[in-house]
Amino acid sequence: MDVRQVILARVLQITHTTLGEAEYYPDLIPKIKERYQFAVAPKAEDLVPSDPPKGAEFKIGKLEVEGRTIVINVLTVFTDGVVVDATTSTEDADAFMSDLIDWAKEAAPNIKPKGPRYYFSQLEIKTNASLEKYLPPLKAIGEKVSKILSSYRIESPSYQVSTVALHFDETGKPVPHAGAFTLERRVNVAYTDNIWFVQAPLKTADHVALLIELEG
Repeated sequence: MDVRQVILARVLQITHTTLGEAEYYPDLIPKIKERYQFAVAPKAEDLVPSDPPKGAEFKIGKLEVEGRTIVINVLTVFTDGVVVDATTSTEDADAFMSDLIDWAKEAAPNIKPKGPRYYFSQLEIKTNASLEKYLPPLKAIGEKVSKILSSYRIESPSYQVSTVALHFDETGKPVPHAGAFTLERRVNVAYTDNIWFVQAPLKTADHVALLIELEG
């Protein structure tokens, strides 16, 4: 299994403000922009609550950690949470999130993290594994679909598994919660190339390890 690219590595942290001690968020914009050298910073009005919430976006920033530079594509700040997006790994996004939270202890002491961090990993991979081996009845169904189409005088290649998704019943579950685990063939790429778009509510390293296990 070969990871061709990391499409998105996202970390989400819910926050809350100390009761009776609201933070004036616009004051934080220039401080965050300067600390992480963001190329683009939001305007003060972007912090005004909306429905649905859209958040205020900082774009293309960086953090120096142990002699290396972590580049962050987007930092989105909401009144009740923070989202960090990278295209390297969730581990990098996690390091940035930790630095931001540590910095906020002094810069914005009334804003505190609440609950666990949530992860979202999107990858493009190349694999030699055939999903039909995990779902043998579907291979037989695909063959029957092709056979029935032939009876309509419609000739088509063999139907194969193109999408697999695993999730849980979201009914009544509080937001946020973990997302789906999915595998989809890349659009406009030949099936024989075995290129897949995959996503999971996991850290990048755990996501890759799980895919290697699946392939093996």
